[in-house]
Amino acid sequence: MRRVKRFRPGICLAAALLPLPLPLPHAPGPVAQATSLPGDAARVATEFLYAFSRNDRDAIEGMLPNELCHLYGPAPFADAPVLSRPRVGKQTGAVDFEGKTTDPALPDKGIMILRYVEEQGVSAWRVRQIYWYEKLPTEARIPEKSPTEADRQQEPSLQEAAQEFMRGWLAGDYRAMDRVVFHWWTVERRPPKWVKMTGASLQAGPTTPSGMRVDFQANLRLIGLMPRSLRGMLWMVEENGAWRVRPLTFAFLF
Repeated sequence: MRRVKRFRPGICLAAALLPLPLPLPHAPGPVAQATSLPGDAARVATEFLYAFSRNDRDAIEGMLPNELCHLYGPAPFADAPVLSRPRVGKQTGAVDFEGKTTDPALPDKGIMILRYVEEQGVSAWRVRQIYWYEKLPTEARIPEKSPTEADRQQEPSLQEAAQEFMRGWLAGDYRAMDRVVFHWWTVERRPPKWVKMTGASLQAGPTTPSGMRVDFQANLRLIGLMPRSLRGMLWMVEENGAWRVRPLTFAFLF
């Protein structure tokens, strides 16, 4: 598969929180304890986490759904969420959202991270990731406002990209959604060297006809530091008899 030229990202929620969730390096092999996960779902979820840990984008792509309706899935909102506070820092933008969710495990508020990219000579904002949270941790260096006038001038187009994405998601218009998504899984990245994933535990969340949430705890060993663990969640869907992982709502929890 043709690779997109390596993109050097700005600060986003995933990269701003230290020491993770930056992608993790190689681990010795998939090791996990799973609870109530059907079929091969536990294996695929574990392999996805390890592939993410070593920045193996080819392996990640092989575990993503092929159909757009499965790649994104239905919007987990009972009503249209309110989007607010667009702010920009160089090539990364953030937009808050708040709205009642259909999954009781999900908070009613979160943040959309967008990336400013060039596609066929046109610069545009694209949605990179979606995070839910009760309260952002103090180490999340998400700016409260755009620092420069040039950044502030980008806020309307940032807000419009977030609204276009959300409109498509709520309407089930996955082609419209896909047009405003940054496909991070096609961007090559070097594997980091300072932390190793040593295992993971998995717990099945609610299962619906549109997919299944999997809660996980990843066990990490940082070079020169004490071991630690991170909690997170990913959504899986069964497509043509195989379990797949949705890349946009894969998230660590802090």
